[in-house]
Amino acid sequence: MVFEKLVVHLLEKYLSEYIENFDSKKLKIDVWSGNVVLENLYLKPNALADLDLPLTIIVGHLKKLTLQVPWKNLYTHPTKLTIDGLYVLVIPKIEIEYNAKQAEKERHEAKMKEVDKIEQIQKDKEDQKNIKKVEKDNDTFGARLKLQIIQNLELSIHNIHIVYEDRTTKPSHPFAFGITLNYITFQTTNKEWIPTIIKENSPVIHKLGELNALSIYWNTNVKSNSILQRNEIINNLQTKIAVDNEKVPQDMLYIFRPFNVKAKLIVTMKPRELNFQRPMFYIAIDLGQISLNLNRSQYLDILDLLEFQDHISAKLKYIKYRPKTFDKIRQKWIFACNAIVDEKIRPRRECFKWKNIKTHLENCREYRFIYVQELTGKITDAQKQRAEVLEKKLDVFNLTYIRQRAQLEARKKKEEPKKFLKKFSDLWNKKSSQTDPELDLENLLSAEEKKKLYKSIGYEGEDTSTITYPKDYIDIDLAVRLVMLDFNIWSKIDDSDET
Repeated sequence: MVFEKLVVHLLEKYLSEYIENFDSKKLKIDVWSGNVVLENLYLKPNALADLDLPLTIIVGHLKKLTLQVPWKNLYTHPTKLTIDGLYVLVIPKIEIEYNAKQAEKERHEAKMKEVDKIEQIQKDKEDQKNIKKVEKDNDTFGARLKLQIIQNLELSIHNIHIVYEDRTTKPSHPFAFGITLNYITFQTTNKEWIPTIIKENSPVIHKLGELNALSIYWNTNVKSNSILQRNEIINNLQTKIAVDNEKVPQDMLYIFRPFNVKAKLIVTMKPRELNFQRPMFYIAIDLGQISLNLNRSQYLDILDLLEFQDHISAKLKYIKYRPKTFDKIRQKWIFACNAIVDEKIRPRRECFKWKNIKTHLENCREYRFIYVQELTGKITDAQKQRAEVLEKKLDVFNLTYIRQRAQLEARKKKEEPKKFLKKFSDLWNKKSSQTDPELDLENLLSAEEKKKLYKSIGYEGEDTSTITYPKDYIDIDLAVRLVMLDFNIWSKIDDSDET
């Protein structure tokens, strides 16, 4: 049951972060049945926050996601992941009306993500120290497991359209650029590259990947989709996906016309059994014919967009002070004064007042106490709400520092024995208690599951000797074939194009 829990954890972790109103209870039921079908999902407006770009999602629609996991034959049958229909419309953040509550929520989420990243980096460093003793064995086991996942995974993605629309950079000439994709497939084949199902452990596996009708376009002087209803936007994006280089939608100015890519992957599971005559990974990529086009209007739009990015970042910083209209000169002066005073002058003056210093120290102490309670499993609902309030007041540095101190304090409390026998028991089992089960997948498996897993991936447990590779052994062999690259630069001048 370990893998079922692992799949549920990963899906819940990533989907709930990006999907609106995600139902984790239904997901758990579907995963345990081996057939997950999620339809009509919508991305959160801040799903691109990790990119640290001044963008927001107006419409993000995932039509259908299917995951088929053969739990009864996990090691001999493929796991299939299928995505059908992903349509995303992105615009600059400054084009939407400022919402104070939403902005505060996004700032808090971004701050806590930064804190989590710092803590994860520190945790990874500690983990590296803890696993040095079993590094060789775990590396062999981990490598086998990863290769087995590659062997049994089949991926299919259809109908992708992601577009960025901009009415701010050039208000008189709005533009849009995006990526469309007909489909991607990634499946297991035999040595003749015919799709098949491998039901036994093989020293060499073959994977065939195909990418069909990938295109990048840049349309100038466009009519914005962002003013339309959600269903209309989705339908428009769906109709703009090219099927091939010949069947392309009208009114599309392609920088990269639709092109196909085929990739062949040969993975050598056991190089030693083949006397190291094969590389571990052989990848052959066939790009076919690529047509690159750029006209004067597109070139000017690209330059304007790059130049305008600094302006957008500055504008976002002060957007909360900006009035809806600048009808009078007085409004502009009020806007400028409020922005400078609140962002520059007041924080500098308030920072060194004793009253504020005292309040800050009290907040730090209170948050540290609450976080210790959370780590020791004694936190209440009221404390959770209070912790969220304090997290909004404290910055990343203080949150990280306080959490580190709280972790040390919580660790000491857990190690404090109440009786001599308890202390002796803790001391005796100290080595085992320090092992993080998440670091060692083998410890999560039952004896029967471990035996089946070892057999399926060709791993022989602790008796496996360390593999010594020849000095001239090639791990990865990559071959890329490009039939033709067609590069065109042109300018069109007519009544509808001022360039």
